[in-house]
Amino acid sequence: MDRRFIGIQVSVSESGESSRLPPGSRLPALVQSALFAHDPPRYLEGARRRYGPVFRARFVGLDKYVYVTDPELSRRVFASDRDVGRAGDARKDFLEPIVGEHSLLTMEGEPWVRHRRLLGPAFHRSHTDSYADEIAEIAADHLGHWPLGTEIELRPLMQEITLEVILRLVFGVTEESRLERFRKALPRLLEPAGSALIYLLPPSLTAPERRERLRWFPNPIASFMEGRDRVDELIYEEIARRRAEPGGERNDVLSLLLHARDEQGAAMTDVELRDELITLLTAGHETTATALAWTFERLVRHPRVMDRLRDELDDPDEAYLDAVARETLRVRPVVVDAPRLLAGPLELGDYEIPAGWYVAPAISTVQHDDSAVERPNEFLPERFLEGTLRDGWIPFGGGKRHCVGSHLALLELRVVIRETMRRLRLEPVEQKPERQQLVHVTLAPSRGARVVARRAKAPRTAPAPV
Repeated sequence: MDRRFIGIQVSVSESGESSRLPPGSRLPALVQSALFAHDPPRYLEGARRRYGPVFRARFVGLDKYVYVTDPELSRRVFASDRDVGRAGDARKDFLEPIVGEHSLLTMEGEPWVRHRRLLGPAFHRSHTDSYADEIAEIAADHLGHWPLGTEIELRPLMQEITLEVILRLVFGVTEESRLERFRKALPRLLEPAGSALIYLLPPSLTAPERRERLRWFPNPIASFMEGRDRVDELIYEEIARRRAEPGGERNDVLSLLLHARDEQGAAMTDVELRDELITLLTAGHETTATALAWTFERLVRHPRVMDRLRDELDDPDEAYLDAVARETLRVRPVVVDAPRLLAGPLELGDYEIPAGWYVAPAISTVQHDDSAVERPNEFLPERFLEGTLRDGWIPFGGGKRHCVGSHLALLELRVVIRETMRRLRLEPVEQKPERQQLVHVTLAPSRGARVVARRAKAPRTAPAPV
């Protein structure tokens, strides 16, 4: 039975145990889904104003969802990773058809711990920093082919750069013929994978014994299945080729994973390697490209920030450059939320969320909370230099499930921003800011971050810092 008092819903389970649920909209799940899909930050901020820092939401296929918009309570959600929070289980049904069952994004327990330890050294800052020069070379090559003096969309152009970075530095593919095969095959996986239909597929339907039936479905399901098979073929071929190579000095992520061993001395299997490579591709390609697009969408509308950044590009410690990257991720986070599926009840302030519910910090809303950040709606990189950001910066999640590739992502942002600023002068097509729009699984600029690029008056060619 349910009864309502003082805005808190008290539910009594079949076992007689009660839980104190937060308030939330009574709109049908289909309506809430449509409002969320149209403008996630607006939906979340509106619900926060109406219901407070913790509220329920109902979406199609997800009727037990709680959002948290307070920095302190968000830390409690992330801390639940130690006991009742299950980040892998929260993503499993949606992502497993794409990334597989041996992915950091979808695993739990000891299998997750094993993979995290195996991947950790490859993504430690001491190693990823060695990629700076190669990222700079990739960016410079692509930037040299951008059209000048005409309107362009930055997001797809940045996607070309971030894809090349992943293929060369993560997959370790360097031969042009093999790079071209991946470039042709990956869009057939990534573009259909962005369809909501794919995320509604139960993993059991994508098992090998049922794939042939799915090929009769209309696009994008058939396209996704075909694209995944083609990419898998290329990845397994690459793994076999690399296993057959004599030992060398290669420092790409795949090379390190091929030589990684767990505490029992066991290496990752081909299937495990495939799943983690696809995970790194899906988690690091579109997200980083979108963050780069947002960076310049913000910079061209804030000439003061752009001028200071240009003046400090050669600063050895890159303090302001790093601050620009971090402030962009604060005002325009790429990911909507960081959900956990609860295996037991979780206390959140005056509420208790029962087992079986999803609970998620709403990243954009947390990062705009005025209790943690002064003038939250303003683009002020200086806050990261002055220490005025008190709390609530969570673009890479938190807790033990904090993104393993965060150091590489921030390095890539800094390097590509720097190389772009050295070579080009970007101007806005219009002064009106671009709206945040849900594209695939990222919050992207609604018009693709449209600018006009012109050659910089005094190109800077200083070597990239290590």
